[in-house]
Amino acid sequence: MKWLNALLGKKNRTVKKELAEENGEDFTDSSLDISEREAAAKSLSLTKSLRENLKMIREITGAPGDLAIREFKTGREQVEIALLHLEGFIDNKLFENILRMLGLGSFQAPVGKGAGPNLLQEFRRRLLQSAEIKEVKTVDDLWNALTNGYSVILCHGSATGLACDTGDFRYRNVEEPSAETSIRGPRDGFIESFYTNIALIRKRIKTPNLWLEELTLGSLSRTKVGILYIKGLASEELVQEVRQRVSRIKTDAILESGYIEDFIEDNPFSVFPLTFQTERPDRVAGCLLEGRVAIVTENTPFVLVAPMDFPMLLQAPDDYYETMHIGTFLRVVRYLAFGASILLPGIYVAVITFHNELLQAQLLLRIAAAKEGVPFPVVAEVFLMELLFELLREAGLRLPRAIGPAISIVGALVLGDAAIRAGLVSPPVVIVVSLTAIASFTVPNFSFGIAGRLLRFIFILLGGAFGLFGVQFGALLVLIYTSSIRSFGYPYLAPMSPLILQSFKDLHLRIWRWRMDTRPLLLGGREPLRQARGQQPRPGIEEEEKEKAGKGRKNDH
Repeated sequence: MKWLNALLGKKNRTVKKELAEENGEDFTDSSLDISEREAAAKSLSLTKSLRENLKMIREITGAPGDLAIREFKTGREQVEIALLHLEGFIDNKLFENILRMLGLGSFQAPVGKGAGPNLLQEFRRRLLQSAEIKEVKTVDDLWNALTNGYSVILCHGSATGLACDTGDFRYRNVEEPSAETSIRGPRDGFIESFYTNIALIRKRIKTPNLWLEELTLGSLSRTKVGILYIKGLASEELVQEVRQRVSRIKTDAILESGYIEDFIEDNPFSVFPLTFQTERPDRVAGCLLEGRVAIVTENTPFVLVAPMDFPMLLQAPDDYYETMHIGTFLRVVRYLAFGASILLPGIYVAVITFHNELLQAQLLLRIAAAKEGVPFPVVAEVFLMELLFELLREAGLRLPRAIGPAISIVGALVLGDAAIRAGLVSPPVVIVVSLTAIASFTVPNFSFGIAGRLLRFIFILLGGAFGLFGVQFGALLVLIYTSSIRSFGYPYLAPMSPLILQSFKDLHLRIWRWRMDTRPLLLGGREPLRQARGQQPRPGIEEEEKEKAGKGRKNDH
């Protein structure tokens, strides 16, 4: 193990050996901690000895069962070579083609020290016709190539390996996103393949100005991350800010885009999401065309978009594919439903507890009669029923998809009816909680929906303690808080705060497409105009001429 002694130093190795002997353990390479093993893999260069190279690889990787190493001799001089790959990462047909080429070729390699390198050059020349080729010079480079679906050729006499792309990862097919369904619009969604997700975006934005910057995050996971933006449309300050926040992440693993979201958000204590996440390529394309930046992460179907603002959370893809009237109506309904999902239980508790005079006498008597015999105060009734519905909702999500929705619906009906019959809650409370649950389902963004559910419990307590004044005070605090937070330096409540009237075209209302001629002013960069103005629909040229001719004849008469 000369290579390991040289890497760690004799003193460090001696200390580790003494500690192992004191504990009655044998000192082996596996006793090295993870940082030292990572450093070993990154620092060790391949040698000209094939046997030494294979020995180093087995020592560093632990000779895993899925690492296949095929050794044989080839060429006129019968040079020793080895072909390495990881099971489950490669296309067997491509691998067999490479194996056939290596075993049957008659290569004109000279005798002596130049046989190995020249043989690799001959391999490169032949393989370039059918596969992507790159060189590997360290154990770390070699392992990265293997885990990305490459097969690596090592040749005795050469300190460089040849990696051939034979990857064939098994991903699920592109299908409709389960969390962001729509009635009208594209049905494709992101999957766990990094380059497939990039391709889905490029299908919609085919300009060469759609730039992709790739990074690798996670010292152990080595996850591929891409920063995607339209050059000249996204501001340089925004791109630089996103680049800096992502590149400064130092961790051992990035398993999902949520890991990155935690590292790059402006306010880690914010209950509201500060980075937009979506499974839909059309939504990402729309955000990029506004001047935003997308962050694509390997092994997850969720893409992050920055910066984001509050209106994005209540907008759905259908808003832009339907007519102006339908899109506006759906959006207004969504805003009202979101407000009801947060405030309705708290307002009910406040009115019943402190402000009975606001209700009609007959309605108040009916509510009082329904509550007769219930041992709990209204605030406790509503709070417990909300907790019950949250339990049912969570259970429905975690159960198998075939029975989850049925369990949620049946459980809510059975438990609600049983609670009323047992006199634990009153029927009006069940109605209010049910309406609140239905209203919360209209929120398109899942993370934002959870934030609203958390706020709902706070408003219930405020309504039970201070009445409508407590609810109003809580709403004011939420408004002040959301006005103060930012997403990548951009105001969260824009264009409402700061007030930008020109951007109201796509806020609570969704006006005609031909009137949405500018991008968001805070994001437009050097190209605030997205389309030509004056494109209001009108009759064709022939119909206009006929109309003018008809008017002329009327004027003559």
